[in-house]
Amino acid sequence: MQIDSTPLDVLVRLDNGKPGRVDLTAVIDVATLTVTAAVLRPTTRSVDASLLLARTVTPESMRPGWAEALRMSRSVLPFAHLHELDERIAHAAARR
Repeated sequence: MQIDSTPLDVLVRLDNGKPGRVDLTAVIDVATLTVTAAVLRPTTRSVDASLLLARTVTPESMRPGWAEALRMSRSVLPFAHLHELDERIAHAAARR
């Protein structure tokens, strides 16, 4: 595993509503070249490394509120229209 942080050359709207730049901090499994966790923050802090480590070792399905967040009805997609087209959409969930 490798943890790396890099500033992104993009402008984003920060929590205070002002534009600013962010750092991307990610954990990469070097053996499989898989990004196991990533976070965008205005500045990288040591707590970000702890957060990424926790996200890497905790399966997404075990995180608090994860099952609720995966429901298609919470998606920005037009859920009602998709449900009309195919009944299976009612039980669909995002998976990586």
